[in-house]
Amino acid sequence: MQVYKFRFECGKVLRSEYLMSAQKGCELIRDLFSRPLATGEVAFVYLGYAGIVLRLEDTVMAFDVANLLENSAIAAFERLDLLVFTHNHGDHYNRARARRILKDTAAHIVAQKQVAEDLGGAQLDRLTIAEHRSPFSVGGLEVVAINGVHPRPINVYRVKKGRLGVFHGGDSGYSSVKDFPAQLAFLPTGVPSPSCSPESAFRFTLDLNPRVAVAMHGTPAQMNSFKALVKRKLPDTTVLIPRKNVTETILL
Repeated sequence: MQVYKFRFECGKVLRSEYLMSAQKGCELIRDLFSRPLATGEVAFVYLGYAGIVLRLEDTVMAFDVANLLENSAIAAFERLDLLVFTHNHGDHYNRARARRILKDTAAHIVAQKQVAEDLGGAQLDRLTIAEHRSPFSVGGLEVVAINGVHPRPINVYRVKKGRLGVFHGGDSGYSSVKDFPAQLAFLPTGVPSPSCSPESAFRFTLDLNPRVAVAMHGTPAQMNSFKALVKRKLPDTTVLIPRKNVTETILL
C-alpha cells in the first residue's frame, strides 16, 4: 500500500493534479447548470478531495471547494445558495476563493469557527458560524453541524431542503450522526486524511441510511473497499464512485 504524506496549510492546495484549467472549469459549471433534471433528480460535480458542487431543482450548494475552481469558473455560476466549509485545511478551504465566491454570487457561507474567523467573522453579513447540533435555517435550507474527528477542529454537516437530506463528511473520521438521516451522503474514505477510512465511511453509512452514498477523499482502492462493505451489509444503499470534474446525475 502506498502511503501519502502531505502538509496542508491554510489557503493552499499542494497537489496540482486536481486543478482545472480556467476553460475546463467554465465548461464544467455551465454543463452542471444546463443539465436537465427530472423529478427527484440531482446533479453534482466532484472536484477532488472533498470538493462538491450540488445542484437541486431550485437550489445550488457547494462544499469544501478550496481553490479547486478558478475565478472564471466561479463567475460561470448561475446561482449559488450555500457554501459550506468543514475546516481550514488547504485542501478544503481557501480564503481568496471563498471571498471571490462571496463577491460573484449571493451565497451564504456556513463554516467551522476557525474558517469563519479567517474570513472575518462577524464582519461578513452572509456568514454563519456553525454551532454543533443546533439546527438553523439559511434561505429555506435547514443546516446542522456535528463535531467530527480530525487533527484539527472539523464539522460534518447535514443540509435539508424539504424532505431531502444531504450529508457531507469533509475528511472526518466517524462521529455519531444517528439523529441526522440523509438520503444523499458524500463520504470521505481516506487519503490524504489521517482520520477517515473505508471503515469510518461505512459507519457513517450505517447511521445515515442513505439511498445513495458518494465516495470521495480517498484512493480508488479505498473508495472501492467502502463500496464493497456497503454492498455486503447495506444492499439498499447505492454507492457511487464519482468521476472527477464530470457532471453526475442521481435519481433519489
